[in-house]
Amino acid sequence: MKPNKLTNILVITLMACFFSSAVNAIDVMPSNLEDLQTLNDSELNELYDYGTAYVIPGSHNPGTDWLLTGLPLPVPGYEGPSELLNFFWGGKIFTTDNVGNTTLTNQVFPTTPFTFNNVSANVSIRENSITNDGEPVIFLNYKKSNIRISRPVRDELRLIAPNLYLGRAYLKNDIITRMITRQKYSFVLWFALEDKN
Repeated sequence: MKPNKLTNILVITLMACFFSSAVNAIDVMPSNLEDLQTLNDSELNELYDYGTAYVIPGSHNPGTDWLLTGLPLPVPGYEGPSELLNFFWGGKIFTTDNVGNTTLTNQVFPTTPFTFNNVSANVSIRENSITNDGEPVIFLNYKKSNIRISRPVRDELRLIAPNLYLGRAYLKNDIITRMITRQKYSFVLWFALEDKN
């Protein structure tokens, strides 16, 4: 058998093994926010690992506020979605200026008559995630946020299905925790965003 043919057979076999294991882990690929609520931490990690991050939401439409409806996902160590977070947070509004710089604000108290947009962050694409997996992420940096308490927060997003983003929220560790864990940030929770525009 020729080397090229043998190589092709090996590659096809490896791909078949990979895709069959992926299908066993997640039987149906999610297509909306609600589909993500039933997934466990391992399944969310798998989706996130294979997500992409090449375009910032709304960046193709400068000057427009681009709302992505949000949903906090189950907090690690707790059962079920966080209803309290659903009450406080409803999504993120991305705004890109004519130069191409993108910022965002968060939709606060979305289910009340007092809803407003606040808690700002700068948005960019980074070539690597906080987990250092070597894959790009849409990076949400709250370091210069208008709300001081949110400045230690860092969020990352990846597109996992058409118009559906999966995100990881991190909190900057204090100096003692950094010395003990050797990690600058700790993972806090999963969240998801859907582009319904």
